[in-house]
Amino acid sequence: MSNFDAHYVPKSAMTIFAHPDDAEFSVAGTVAKWARDGCEVTFVACTSGNVGTHDTQFTPATLAKTREKEQKEAAKLLGVKHVVFLRHDDCRLEPTLELRRELVREIRKRKPEVVLCGDPDAWFYDSTYINHPDHRAAAAAALEAVFPCAEMELLWPELGPAHKVSAVYVNLTEAPNTWIDITDTIDLKVGSLKCHPSQMGEWDPGPMVHEWAAAEAKQGRKKMKAANGGKAKKNKKQKGKLKYAEAFRVMRLKDEEQPPES
Repeated sequence: MSNFDAHYVPKSAMTIFAHPDDAEFSVAGTVAKWARDGCEVTFVACTSGNVGTHDTQFTPATLAKTREKEQKEAAKLLGVKHVVFLRHDDCRLEPTLELRRELVREIRKRKPEVVLCGDPDAWFYDSTYINHPDHRAAAAAALEAVFPCAEMELLWPELGPAHKVSAVYVNLTEAPNTWIDITDTIDLKVGSLKCHPSQMGEWDPGPMVHEWAAAEAKQGRKKMKAANGGKAKKNKKQKGKLKYAEAFRVMRLKDEEQPPES
C-alpha cells in the first residue's frame, strides 16, 4: 500500500549504513523530523570511511579520525543522541557473520522500534552511479541482523535480551511504498551534509538534495493519486502540497505496533 507516513513518530530508531555521511545523504530529513518530535535516534556506521578520499595528505588513521568527528557534528545538528562506529575497513566491508553479530549487539542494546537502512539489491542509480559495495553489504547485514537474529532468544544470549524490531525503513529502493514529508527539515539535511567537508569539499549539496527530495515527493503524489482513483488525497495534518519527501519501502514486522496509515 502506498501512503504518506506523515505523522507516525517511533519512540526510538536506528540507522545502519556503511560510512559517515551515508545516513545524511539518504534519511537525514526523516531522522531530523523524528528526533525533533521526541524519537531517540542512534546512528551506526559500519566503517569510519578510512579510505574515502582522493586526497593523499590523509592516512587511513587520520581520515577515520576526521570522518568520525564530522559524523558526530552532523548527528548533533540532526538531534541524534547516539553514534556508534564499528570501525570495519572502508571498501572492504562484507555482510559477514561477524558484522551481523555486531549489529545484533547494537540492536539489543538500544532496542530500536524502527531500523533504517539501504537496499542490498541496489546496484545502479540512473546511468551515472554504481552503488558502493559497502552500501550493499551494510544493508544486507542490517536486514539479516533485524530478522531473524536479533529476536532469537537462543542465538548469542551473551549479547543481551532478544529484541524484535517493529518496522524496517529501506531507503533508495526501486519499490518504495511510503513517503515521509521532509519539507520542514530539508535544510537540516543539507546542513548535516555540510558537516562533512572531507567529502563535500567546496561542493554545495543543497541543489542536489532539493532536486532529489522534490522528485521523490512528486513520485509519492503520483502513487497516492493512482491509489485513490486518480483523485489527489491530502493528509489531514499535511498543509498544502507536499514539496519534499524521502521514500522508503517499509516492512512492518510487528502487527500490534504498526504505524498508522495516512
